[in-house]
Order: sequence, then C-alpha cells, then structure tokens
Amino acid sequence: EKKLNKLELYCHTLKSGLEQCTNNNITTSPTSLFKSQTLEQDTVIQHFLVSVSEARSSVRLLSRSLTMQLRHMGSKVYEKVSFLLQPYDIKISFSKSPTRSLLFYLEALLNRTFYEDFETIGFQKNACNMILNPKERCEASYESFNMVHGLTWEEVLSKGTRHFSEEFSRFCDRKMSEIVAMLGWNRAWPEALLQAFFGASKSVWMLHLLANSVHPSLPIFRVEKGLKFDSVYMEDMGGDKAGSKLLPDVVRIMVAPGFYVYGSAVKCKVLCRYLSSSNNISNKEDKALTPTH
Repeated sequence: EKKLNKLELYCHTLKSGLEQCTNNNITTSPTSLFKSQTLEQDTVIQHFLVSVSEARSSVRLLSRSLTMQLRHMGSKVYEKVSFLLQPYDIKISFSKSPTRSLLFYLEALLNRTFYEDFETIGFQKNACNMILNPKERCEASYESFNMVHGLTWEEVLSKGTRHFSEEFSRFCDRKMSEIVAMLGWNRAWPEALLQAFFGASKSVWMLHLLANSVHPSLPIFRVEKGLKFDSVYMEDMGGDKAGSKLLPDVVRIMVAPGFYVYGSAVKCKVLCRYLSSSNNISNKEDKALTPTH
C-alpha cells in the first residue's frame, strides 16, 4: 500500500510537471494568470489527496508497531489503553497475538493525538500568523512541504529533525511526549518503533502544510461517539465483519478524521454499532460483529 501511494504521488508529480511546462509556454495575461493559479491549486489538491492516504497508512503502521510492543510494556500499559477506551464502551482482551480490534482502537487513539489542533497554525492554539498575506502564506507553506517531503529517516538519524525544520522538530517532540503520556510507557523506544513514529509524524505534518497551501485552507472534520452514521461523510471499517444483514447505525469510535475539499469530502473512518435489517438492534450480534481480529 505504501509503494502504491508513492507510485501514485510520483505519477501526480509527473503530470503536474508536464502541465507546468505547458503553462509556462503561454504568454502572461489575466486569463493565463488565472489558469496558472488554478493549476497550482489543483497540484496542491492532488498532493493533498495522496498525502491523506499516506498519513493514514503511516499511523496504521505505527499502531501495528506499538501493538507488537504491548507484550513487552507491562500490565500498566494494558490498563492504560483499557482506561482510554472506557468512554467509548469498548472492552478488549489482550492476548499473545494482536487483535484486529486492538489495532483499530489504538489507531483511533493515535489519530486523536496526532490531529489535535490540526486546524490551528503549527498545531498550536492561539498561534499568530507570521505571514499576513494569504498568497505568500500559501507559498511558504507549500515550500515547507517540498522541503520536508524529501526528508529521510537516515538524514534524521544523522542530523536530527531540528536541522531541517524547527517547527517540524517541535511538532515531533510534542507528539512524542503526548503519546508517551497517553500510554504511560517511559521505556526507550526501539529504532523500528521510532522510525514508524517519524513516518507518522512526517505524514501528518505534511498534510497540515498542504491543507494550508491553499486559501482558504482545507478544513478537517471529526465525528463523535453516538452520531448517526452518514455514508457521505463516513466509511465503516467494520462493514466486512457485519455482513449484509446488519447496517451501520451510530458511530462507536472515529478511527481517522475526514476533510472537506472544495465541495466534496474525504470520508472519515469509523467503527459502528449495527442495526438489523428489521430495525431491531441485536446486542449479541453487535458485540460479535465489532471487529475483534
């Protein structure tokens, strides 16, 4: 999935480059200037849609990596995760092999942390814009995206994130602290887990930069537990377990947020409670069909 995302991004980049070259051959006029601005916006949107997929895959990889480490974390971390899921009426049993439900639930908790304050400047509440001109601010954000986009794990290991971007480095430090506090796990992270964290942090940060590379910026949206399921804005991740006789009724927990993109929506991912085709809720079926493996 990661390789396909990279291939799709590469194809979009080639297409954008070809269109840009074609556009440069057009003499500058009000019409051609408008086309140029539209082209730049379309390029950002293409990158944004690909980056949404990459960000979700990266956070899912981090969730999988963390889940594999759970058996080494001790009982306190098990209790901590269970406590975090209590508000959603979710009870999980920890076994030697990670369950599908645990992967989804941990992914939901990680996304809640990573995307907190996504709509603010630099993920910081009450932060002020350093660039007041909207066009210049969009250009600066897109330039930052291009710089961070090529950053590799090997470069981070040798020089650190601060060498490449002060803001991105602060974001990584803040999110690492929040995840450690959330899990209550203060042991040193193995390199593979750190690399997965870097991948998730980088992808969410790039998505933030792209969302602010157009004016107005692309809004994020979230859904709460108990909200009526709406297939226009939500994707039920447990649908394959529910079968055709049960329909998603209300949201149980949001796994990944969604985004508004100029009149359309990138659906948020959710896990639901189900309603039988006869409009009667079966607690037994609901419990059994919530993803558990």
